[in-house]
Amino acid sequence: MAAERKSYVLLALFVLLICTEAVLVHGAAGGNGNNNGNGNNGNNNGNGNEGNNNGNGNNGNGNGNGNGGNGNGNGNNDKDNGNGNGNNTGNGNGNNGNGNGNGNGKGKGDDDPETTNYDDLSPLASGQERSFCKGKGGSCYFKTLVCPSECPGKKPKKNKKNKGCFVDCKKCEATCKWRKPNCDGYGSLCYDPRFVGGDGVMFYFHGAKGGNFAIVSDENLQINAHFIGTRPQGRTRDYTWVQALAVMFDSHTLVISANRVSKWDDNSDALSIRWDGETIEIPADGDAEWRTNSKGRKVVVERTDDTNNVRVTVSRLLAMDIKVRPIGKEENRVHNYQLPENDAFAHLETQFKFTNLSDLVEGVLGKTYRPDYVSPVKRGVPMPMMGGEDKYQTLSMFSTLCKSCRFQRSSLVASI
Repeated sequence: MAAERKSYVLLALFVLLICTEAVLVHGAAGGNGNNNGNGNNGNNNGNGNEGNNNGNGNNGNGNGNGNGGNGNGNGNNDKDNGNGNGNNTGNGNGNNGNGNGNGNGKGKGDDDPETTNYDDLSPLASGQERSFCKGKGGSCYFKTLVCPSECPGKKPKKNKKNKGCFVDCKKCEATCKWRKPNCDGYGSLCYDPRFVGGDGVMFYFHGAKGGNFAIVSDENLQINAHFIGTRPQGRTRDYTWVQALAVMFDSHTLVISANRVSKWDDNSDALSIRWDGETIEIPADGDAEWRTNSKGRKVVVERTDDTNNVRVTVSRLLAMDIKVRPIGKEENRVHNYQLPENDAFAHLETQFKFTNLSDLVEGVLGKTYRPDYVSPVKRGVPMPMMGGEDKYQTLSMFSTLCKSCRFQRSSLVASI
């Protein structure tokens, strides 16, 4: 009898295991917790949902779509190329795998105004600056962040040698960063000219010598770029660089431009800045900044080096790190630009960070910040080209009119 009872017990355990496995499989197929969806953690494509909303996910070694955040989007955590959503509360693309992909924080991420929603407190005795976070939506609400000892201040006196402190109340951290444009970072515009979009994809946009193009055009912001260039003998297109930027918002226009210089000197300032048509001077000492406040919108231009480097911030709109640089002799020789001896072709290197762009933003760079944007450029080639000259060319540096422009302010008649 004991042996018979033992057999019944084993049989019951076996049946229980089968039932448990069926429940788990059903949960994987139907989604656990608060969501419905399919799951596939194998090596092939599949759907899954681990977040608080519906979406697709693939944690295997094949390509797939996924959403591990609180908003809808695509994600790829595999080892191949793909698009993903690295946003926890908004739409965007990101790639956490080992292949190439796109990354975009178009929702409430680094571009959220809550990032910089803080008050400056008196520094510690060590000189480390403190910030009191005020954003109610995050975990940093009513917390004080202290700058690291390696970068105690947001504006180091020796910008070229020292990093600055960056306070982020959204991420609840204070970190050290260089205050110069990163030409390989998101939102960068450098070289002849090479962009890295809000989706993380690099592309070239040649435009035309002497042309003006809408880099960003949105409901409350327009940024136009003026191109300089040259066309060597035997070449069918111009080599071009961005010589000036016109930032238009509200009723104001801020122009940042590189002066034409025949011979480059690192110790001479080749940077010019105008506010509503008037030239402004940026002090070289003290706070080394110029600022104004118009109807509650703060505009600050501060030096990030002794010459040719500035950071521009317009509250609730954008921040720009800008550097003026020339085309050197070796660079001219390697690329065969055939530049004249009396022109260093000084131009701008810029990295943008935008706040509150709309989902319908336009412009050569602006459109790459759209939540549903898919880059049309050819991947895997040395110079992936982005067209659209006809859509984004403007009549002048200060014109807000183009085929795809969205900014509604009346055009201004002026020259740079």
